[in-house]
Amino acid sequence: MTIEPKLCPWLADAVARFRYLYPNVHLSISDQSVTLATSEDQMPAIVQDFMFCLYRQKIYSETLPLRTMLIEGVTGFVSRSA
Repeated sequence: MTIEPKLCPWLADAVARFRYLYPNVHLSISDQSVTLATSEDQMPAIVQDFMFCLYRQKIYSETLPLRTMLIEGVTGFVSRSA
């Protein structure tokens, strides 16, 4: 399957999570494409779950600064890494 270029920055993190969730699925990456190898009957669900992992990683990364600010504002604690 081909991954849209705008989602590529989150591909490595999504692959790490997906490999943890599905250790029996063979996954390989080249440029903007991902190849998944599993049984034919499981393929639609596996592809759907991989795309969900990718989208979830994108949303997580994009909202992390906002969530950090909210937690700091509510608790009064400033992040130690800042």
